[in-house]
Amino acid sequence: MNGPSLTIGTAAREMGLDPSLLPLLRDDMNERAAVRTLLAHGDVPAALRLAMRLMPRGYVVPWLCQCVRDSAPDDATREGLTLAQAWLDERSETRRRAALAYAAARHYVGAGALIAASAGWSEGFLLDGEGRDVAPVAVPLMAVVAAAALLTLASSSPDFDVHCRAFVGSAMELLPPEDFA
Repeated sequence: MNGPSLTIGTAAREMGLDPSLLPLLRDDMNERAAVRTLLAHGDVPAALRLAMRLMPRGYVVPWLCQCVRDSAPDDATREGLTLAQAWLDERSETRRRAALAYAAARHYVGAGALIAASAGWSEGFLLDGEGRDVAPVAVPLMAVVAAAALLTLASSSPDFDVHCRAFVGSAMELLPPEDFA
């Protein structure tokens, strides 16, 4: 998981899952079992959001970029992807701030802005309107916007559920093996 204190329930609450889903999840479940439980319940978007939070932090942005590249993005999405990829290639504060500036200029609307925000919020500080540090980025924020980017992409697909299930299937490969827990 993402540190010794992250439980399944905490991750589910951090990702804003519907409170009616919380009784389905137990803290003694491993990551894959928790995601499969949400899939079996029929809430694929919730399964995707939980998988994003349970995925090792260092995997989120690279995996997101791969998913977006594979989905034949439009021009606006490609711009955000380019900025996130630039940050992955050179993890500098300049690249991180460029990704955040792009996302903010688009009011965090659209897959491209959310992809850029996921890179910008992977570390460092939140910025005010003048680009000054305000507060450290909350740990779950990167996973929240990465999941939102993928859900936005899936919503433009003719079959939202199939698209989301493909993302979840791919994410499952990055969660710890079941016998690891």
